[in-house]
Amino acid sequence: MTAIVASLTVVLVLALTSLLATKINENLLNMARQAVQEEAHGDADAIASALQRELTKVDVIARAIRHALEQRPDITQKEFGALVAPLISTTPSILLVGRSRGYILEQVYPVSGNETAIGLDYRLVPRQFIGVDRTLRSGETSLQGPVNLVQGGQAFVQRSPYYAPTTNDMSQIATGIVSIVVDRDRLLKEIAQSHGMMSYHIAIRSLGDDLNPVKMLYGSAGTFDHQPVLRQVPTDGSTWQIGLVPATGWPVTVRVGNLVWALSFLSIGFLGAMFLALWMMYRSKRAAESQLRSAINSIEDGFALFDPLDRLVFANEKYLSYYELSRDAIYPGNTFENILKEGLKKGQYKDAIGREDAWLEERLAKHFNPTEPIEQKLGDGRWLKVAETRSPDGNTVGFRVDITELKQARERAEAANRAKNNFLNIISHELRTPLTSVIGYARFLENVDILPGFKALDNAVRTGADRDECTRALSTLRSDVANMSGRITTASDHLLGLINDVLDRAKLEANTVELCIAPVDLGDMVNTVTSDLGIRAAEKGITLTSDVVPLSVNADAKRLRQVLINIVGNAVKFTETGGVHLSSDHDETNVRIIVRDTGCGIPADQLDLIFKQFVQVDTSVTRRNSGTGLGLAIARQLVELHGGTISVESEQGRGSCFTITLPLHARNLELAA
Repeated sequence: MTAIVASLTVVLVLALTSLLATKINENLLNMARQAVQEEAHGDADAIASALQRELTKVDVIARAIRHALEQRPDITQKEFGALVAPLISTTPSILLVGRSRGYILEQVYPVSGNETAIGLDYRLVPRQFIGVDRTLRSGETSLQGPVNLVQGGQAFVQRSPYYAPTTNDMSQIATGIVSIVVDRDRLLKEIAQSHGMMSYHIAIRSLGDDLNPVKMLYGSAGTFDHQPVLRQVPTDGSTWQIGLVPATGWPVTVRVGNLVWALSFLSIGFLGAMFLALWMMYRSKRAAESQLRSAINSIEDGFALFDPLDRLVFANEKYLSYYELSRDAIYPGNTFENILKEGLKKGQYKDAIGREDAWLEERLAKHFNPTEPIEQKLGDGRWLKVAETRSPDGNTVGFRVDITELKQARERAEAANRAKNNFLNIISHELRTPLTSVIGYARFLENVDILPGFKALDNAVRTGADRDECTRALSTLRSDVANMSGRITTASDHLLGLINDVLDRAKLEANTVELCIAPVDLGDMVNTVTSDLGIRAAEKGITLTSDVVPLSVNADAKRLRQVLINIVGNAVKFTETGGVHLSSDHDETNVRIIVRDTGCGIPADQLDLIFKQFVQVDTSVTRRNSGTGLGLAIARQLVELHGGTISVESEQGRGSCFTITLPLHARNLELAA
């Protein structure tokens, strides 16, 4: 008998070893693949962003040249070279810039090596005529290619139409075309090298309006057959799709596979040996049964043993405590099915409510053919990990482990991870948007000679115009520069606000926010806030009013102002009609500041979330407004550091009311913790 049990134990160990090792190796392989894929996703984002920036740079250059030609259509070859040279000096991938009048190519830069291209009639070149004719007639910028280069390689050609000053009707055929030739291989090689991504196979293809592939633009078409990471880049007239695959391919094996098999065998073998030893002890020492029962009752997990006919042999006290509703049915001799039915009658199994018969059938199938542990939710909200196995003699051993805290911690971690990923997506977009504006307008200011105001002033000086004309030209230049500088300042302020939110959150997390408590006039404080935000409200056509009375409050003026700007700024941001009103009241110990708006309101199920970091209410309104999701979380913590509270009442579609409660005499804190 012992030999039979030992043989069955070995078989079970081998089976469980195979199951465990296979599962672990699958998980390790999945983790390895996920790590490579996550890195590839990040690299694909970087390549797509870099390619988009380069194409945008080409478009900005084309617009600048087009604008200059529309102002001075009779520009000479020398003047054309002087115009183009500084614009393309920082873009080595641009091989050639040409200007045609109608279908005749009149000017190119650089001239050296391209002399024969001057005077080219596109109508005599069928391959180029189609694209040129479409651009002239449609008036739309297009990015065409790839085309073969005489010097080898391939290039993309951006064609941008321009109109002479006398052409007021944009529906007419364009005066000519600005063509920019970009070396495809050099452009993509520079992008890959600058981001350290030479270890990938990169391919690019264009997509049609139905998002189906049209043609290959770069790389091998086979790249798209190996589960590539995909990114789309919109271009003039089409959409490009980038495919990224590691040069060594996706992981198919794990390095520690054999080690996992060895450790699994040792682990399961050890458990099998223990089980065999227990069985031998049971056979040889029945007298010790009471001691064994006592020992099982003392363990922290639930334990139950069913005989080959599925009748309960023994269940420890912990097991009984988990199933209080069906406790009366858990007695030796009763079958597992009857115990389950008793629990179903009393609503003990949360996931069985409403589908009792199907649930019972599924649970019995898992019980009779146990494989891996399952998780079970009880009616009282607790979670149990249920592990069952068949012993060599047909008994069923069941363990119940309370994993409620682990489950809750996992759910909190998953929620935090989702919030973090959402924040990273938002902040990456929010940071890029103003930064793109700063870079774009800075490019114009670097090349001030292409601005209409500068050209008008230069022309006035060169032609010896009278003082009034020079004054008007100077005013135009000043207006152009001031407009671009103002946009750079606005974008920079926005970027600074985003960075300050992140830094404030970091200080609060590190408990390093210092409060400087001093008397503050609440009325003056509110007036400065409404004055600063009044312009924004006026631009939206809403009112921003206050009847907060003068009152001395002990607080940190800088941090209190930050709280008010966050709350009132949010109210203005999400209010499209009506207005925002501030009021206050106080008693002997506390003052309340009430901010009421007539905005979109907050759904009832979101009220508990808006003060959590990285959280934004997901409505159509918030998607039209920028933000990091940190403002309200920072405001709440700053108020709490003052010893106060902040609350909100809202009804979707009918506005919101935020109430800030502060003690009148907050004690002076050297370090907020």
